[in-house]
Amino acid sequence: MWRCHTGAVCPGVVLERGRQTRRPTRCRSVAQSSRPGMGAPGNGLKTSRRENEIVKMSCEEIAVCAVRLRENLCLYFEAAELECDAFCKEKTIKRFFRNVNSQLLVVRPDLNMAAFEDVTDQEVKSGSGMYFDIHCYKTTAPSAGMPVAFSVQVEDKSYYMCCEKEHGKMVVRFREGEVPKDIPGESNIIFFKKTFTSCSSKAFKFEYSLEQGMFLAFEEEDSLRKLILKKLPREDEVDETTKFLTSRNERHNL
Repeated sequence: MWRCHTGAVCPGVVLERGRQTRRPTRCRSVAQSSRPGMGAPGNGLKTSRRENEIVKMSCEEIAVCAVRLRENLCLYFEAAELECDAFCKEKTIKRFFRNVNSQLLVVRPDLNMAAFEDVTDQEVKSGSGMYFDIHCYKTTAPSAGMPVAFSVQVEDKSYYMCCEKEHGKMVVRFREGEVPKDIPGESNIIFFKKTFTSCSSKAFKFEYSLEQGMFLAFEEEDSLRKLILKKLPREDEVDETTKFLTSRNERHNL
């Protein structure tokens, strides 16, 4: 909470995750107020409950700076310019992904898709298209979970997972290339890794970093369980299609 020299309350400007704002906040002079119940302490007028509330600053609130004091004794504030979150790769681990049906996630670039499938022992041993690199990042700002990116080898080529908009819908795609070590700002390859539930410490869900409530999931289509992005109405909703089990090998979960 901020107060100008007139004693008026000036609320801070909130910067939502993944968004930048430069919205001026108007501070009205108490002396200019003619509404009943409004006034500064000690001037004989009642102070409103709202004015006496203490605004708690959180990690998602930012400092504001004074811009100008106009003739009407209204002090204006604006949010300071901030840089976007930056990500720096910390480590990479290799894992298989399974769904609740114990099927393995397989990437097939020739079909421009990834799906959970029943695979043969011979296919599993090759690991092609199904043994994922999970790249774990550090971030310059608090996040909703561990920032991660995914890549996979198919034959002699490397592909990374990303999210793209096609025909007005967000879809999962695998593009040929390497995952960068450093990401200076927002990225469509970053997901936030979260524990699926407090009772399922070995199961995870992955939220798309650029859209809150959007998770990796699978959807049945043409007898395949395709990898998709799914919007959940509530973040705490238990949706089994967003549940991922990881394992170091094809048989044992971590």
